[in-house]
Parts: sequence; structure tokens; C-alpha cells
Amino acid sequence: HINAFNFPAWGFAEKAAAALLAGMPVISKPATSSAMLAHRIMEILVERRILPGGALSLLVGSPRKLPSLLGGQDVLAFTGSGDTGAQIRALQNVVRESVRVNVEADSLNAAVLGPDVEPRSDLYELFLKDVQRDMTQKAGQKCTAIRRVIVPAVLATSVREDLVELLGGVRVGNPAMDEVRMGPLATASQLADAREGVERLAAEGKLAFGSAAPFAAAGVPAGKGYFISPVLVEFAQGAAADTVHAREVFGPVASLLPYSGEASEAAAIVARGNGGLVTSVYSDDAGWIREAVFGIAPHCGRIYLGNAKIELSPGPGTVLPQLVHGGPGRAGGGEELGGVRALAFYLQRVALEGSRPVIQKLLGTQAG
Repeated sequence: HINAFNFPAWGFAEKAAAALLAGMPVISKPATSSAMLAHRIMEILVERRILPGGALSLLVGSPRKLPSLLGGQDVLAFTGSGDTGAQIRALQNVVRESVRVNVEADSLNAAVLGPDVEPRSDLYELFLKDVQRDMTQKAGQKCTAIRRVIVPAVLATSVREDLVELLGGVRVGNPAMDEVRMGPLATASQLADAREGVERLAAEGKLAFGSAAPFAAAGVPAGKGYFISPVLVEFAQGAAADTVHAREVFGPVASLLPYSGEASEAAAIVARGNGGLVTSVYSDDAGWIREAVFGIAPHCGRIYLGNAKIELSPGPGTVLPQLVHGGPGRAGGGEELGGVRALAFYLQRVALEGSRPVIQKLLGTQAG
């Protein structure tokens, strides 16, 4: 298991649980930048002797040649960048031995607002709340964060103004402070990558809120921490913008994309992301929803239907074990391995053909 830096605990435990239930021992490799938390979990498991020896091992640092030793009875589950996932799939032994590989990678998730939704309505407010939360939660360092905000052109100005107001109320700084609602990025390299991504987006669109520039974070000494402000980049309807559909900026960054209001056009914009994890759709028009869902479904693993009448909804950014957390194309073609669904990845099927009494004895069943 090669896990991503942004979920050193959940990713570690979720994947291991399913594999162990399937009877497979696990070597878990957390991302080096956040490995201390996974290491502490492993210490607790060892101290309390929760698992048999050898059932679960932790590898911190480079795996070196380990992936090249995998064979046909092994599996490899990877969460991280699409580029690294492609390198894993191209390993000679992976190709030669047909090593089973699962990849959950990049995603330019979208939130789509239907043309029937009126400003200040409950559904409109839910849409804004979901976008603001999933842009800034974990400082945008989660694979389900909303990256593209697709809204009818007639509502683009209203949505931009309201999102700017909401983002302006998000205080960034030391997470230990009660008034702070967004902390830093994880590492210096993540900050540099996010800043470069914002600059590329801004070169194609227009900064509506925030920027890549350094700023004074609340309760943080000057020069300390890897902070970036929430960033909203606005595009003109039909703009020939490539980066917004090709580059996931892994931070509190989203782009506002106007469309005509036609469900088919919204689906086409979603599809330009070349495969994603989740798209959220907000509308009360059953016909429009149907067209949007069937248009979007081939291009993402999960569709969240926003509805103001659903109380205590976790929103599109939260994944439950019984849901698919994966997607086609850029998203890796696999899924995060949680819940009962994950067992299929670790189990191999074999067909028994022969005398019924012999097969029944093998399986320990009685004739019926």
C-alpha cells in the first residue's frame, strides 16, 4: 500500500483493514512528509499486539526496488499523483506478471449549479456552502475538493460576489486559534506547487479572490508555515482555458466557469477534466437533473445530488465506505479501498468443475 500525504491515518487504516479481512498481509508505505502519524499508529498496534506478527508492516521512506519484486500473487494499491501511478503501471514486472494494481489519483472535481436555482434560495445557499467548505477544508488538500465551479452565465456575477464574500470570512493561520478556519499546506514543495498552479490559472483567467503571493497568517511568526490564501479564478464563458481542465492545484483553489445553462454543456465541461472522483449537481428540475446525471456519469465515479431538504448532509467532499471513491481516466481508473467493496481487489476466484459429490466434500457442503 502506497498512501498519500494528506491521509496518513485514514488511508493507512482503511486499506489495511480490507486487505487483512481478505487474508492478505500488508506492507504500508506512507508519504514521507506525513509519515510520523502512520508511524505512531503502527507503534500502538505493535505495543498492544492487536495483529499477528508479520500481518502488517510499515515502510517509511523510499521503497527502492520493492515494487519491482512484485509478482502475480501480489497486489499494489496506490493513492497519489497520476504521474506516479503511470510509472507504477509501466514497471516491467507489473506488465509481465499482470500484477493487480489499483490507482486512485488526480481529480478536477466539479460543482454544477442548475439554471432553475435562484439566488438566495435554500439550494443556492447550500451550493455556496458546499463550495466554500470543500475549497478550504484541509486547506484544499483532499482529493474530493471542488476545483471547478460550473454555473449558468446569468448567475456567474452573483455566485462570484457571494463566494468572494464567503472566502473573505475564512481566517487563515495557526489552527490552534479558535477563530482560524484554514491552516497551512503540508510542505514547502506543496506550497510551491500550489503557487505555480495559481499563476498558471491566473494567466488564462482572472483572479476574483486571493493570489499566490505570500501573506501574513494569523498567529504565525513571519516566514513560518506554508500558507496560501483561498483563491478563486474567474473565466469567461467559452474561454479557451486549458490549465483549468488539465492541472489540479492541490490547495484551496477553485475556478468559476460560466455555461449556457444547458445540461449537455455542463456535462461537456465536466468531461474536459478527463475523468474525476466526484461531481456535485444542484437543481430541483427533475428533467434537467436526469440529463445532467446521464451526461456526467461516464466521467466520474460519484455524483452528489445537492438538496436543501437533506439535513446534516456531509456534502460532496465526504466519502462513505459503501460509495465508490474512484473514477475513470485522470482519477486513476481504480478506487480507494474501503468497505466490503474493497475485498474483491484482494480475492481471486477459481472455478471448480467435476463430480458434484467430490466438489461438495471439498467445500464441506451437504447434498441438497
